Amino acid sequence: MPSPRSLDAGASRARRIAAAIAAVLALTCLSGIVVSDLALAEDELRDSKQELRETKDKARARTKKIRSLQRRMNRLATRIARTEAEVIRSEHRIGRLEREMTVLQARASLLQATLDERNRQAYMFGGAPVLYVLTATSAADAASRMSFLNEMNRRDGALAVKVLDTEDRLRRVEAEVVRGRQILELTKQSLDRDRRKLRRRMAESQRLLEELRERVERIEYEISRIRPFAVCPVAGPHAIADGFGILHHHPKKEGGTHVHQGNDITAALGTPIVAPFDGVAVTTSNEMGGLAVEVYGEFGFVYNAHLSRLGHLGPVEKGQKIGYVGTSGNATGPHLHFEWHPDEGPAVDPYDFLLLVCA
Repeated sequence: MPSPRSLDAGASRARRIAAAIAAVLALTCLSGIVVSDLALAEDELRDSKQELRETKDKARARTKKIRSLQRRMNRLATRIARTEAEVIRSEHRIGRLEREMTVLQARASLLQATLDERNRQAYMFGGAPVLYVLTATSAADAASRMSFLNEMNRRDGALAVKVLDTEDRLRRVEAEVVRGRQILELTKQSLDRDRRKLRRRMAESQRLLEELRERVERIEYEISRIRPFAVCPVAGPHAIADGFGILHHHPKKEGGTHVHQGNDITAALGTPIVAPFDGVAVTTSNEMGGLAVEVYGEFGFVYNAHLSRLGHLGPVEKGQKIGYVGTSGNATGPHLHFEWHPDEGPAVDPYDFLLLVCA
């Protein structure tokens, strides 16, 4: 019969075996969760890249349409400018013709009045010119009087011709003014149509630009999701360890066994650590991470641990110093422990993102 001591020893071994099996199962489940999260992140990244490509194609097509519309608007604006200049020239020309017409009307009225007076006098005196010749005192006087009468008749004829010429010129100018006004009216109508067309096209262009701006913002948003970091978080020589998801074994007082939630970036002690995007920097120091800073941005936050000293806190811009590489907390050498938490959720592997900006 086994002794109580042997029974206790067997029970202890059984408990240790059961604990080991439980630990293995827990680690297996945890690894499965990590792999599942990574697969989901990769799927989301692939979908975002595809959506980004489609959005870029639409933006390019929209830009091409805007450029074509802009060329048409430029041609239309040129035509409007030339039409406006033609309207001004036509108005000046009509004004000059109207002034000439006023002068001709006054001249025609004066000539006609003079001719009417000559005709009235001729009618009133009837045969007086004949008596004027017959009452001459000598042949020379008669010849002189005949010459005078001929000159008067010539002048009357010239006056009549002037009246006719002036009236003819007046009619031509009046007709030209009428035609000029008709052409000017048609030109103004065409100008109004072109202006309305230009306003419609400018409104269309504005609408397309607004749609394009929305698409550009969408692109920028997708780029920010796919490439969340604008600059490398370590501003100096460094080496990035692809260690996300690795199981770290530590004593309980050093955090115990846990899955590594970020990438370690080795750099010389005191190397500047900068904000990888615009946001707000806050200190989140703790026993395991030592002196630490989190930076919250539009699409999530980053956690920076093991700093030697702090930099700027509060609102920060990309590239602004928020701390310096150190060995505080649970660190075996100078390095930055860097985590990326999109949408302020669980950490995801930032390695590929870091490679994009930490060349």
